[in-house]
Amino acid sequence: MNRKTIIFSGIILILIGIGLWNYGFFNRFNYLTAKSDIENNSPRKVLVGELMISPTEMDKISRKYGFTNIGFGCVVSGTELNGIEIHNAEIDKYLTNKNGTEWKADYLKEIDSLSELKQRDWKEKFE
Repeated sequence: MNRKTIIFSGIILILIGIGLWNYGFFNRFNYLTAKSDIENNSPRKVLVGELMISPTEMDKISRKYGFTNIGFGCVVSGTELNGIEIHNAEIDKYLTNKNGTEWKADYLKEIDSLSELKQRDWKEKFE
């Protein structure tokens, strides 16, 4: 191999690495971890930010739809967020195939109901 081929190959590898890094492939949650979770029959959705309801409380509803929740936290880098979005999108595709197209709307209604109950409890507690 001549010098130009080695340099060109190195640049291509660096660009591929940057692309994979940008899409979250070197983070904890990404496309591959979503596929692994699905293969192991333990799909998990990653929740980012401050949550009003804990993931374990949400799991009471989400288990009915075939997945569990993981709270990631509030401090998230751009690449981590890209990986989480890709991860959650793959899990959503799987759940749509499993539960039908309306599962997400039904799930969100149940979560909203749980959230309203939680808010009422907090208001009563502090009044």
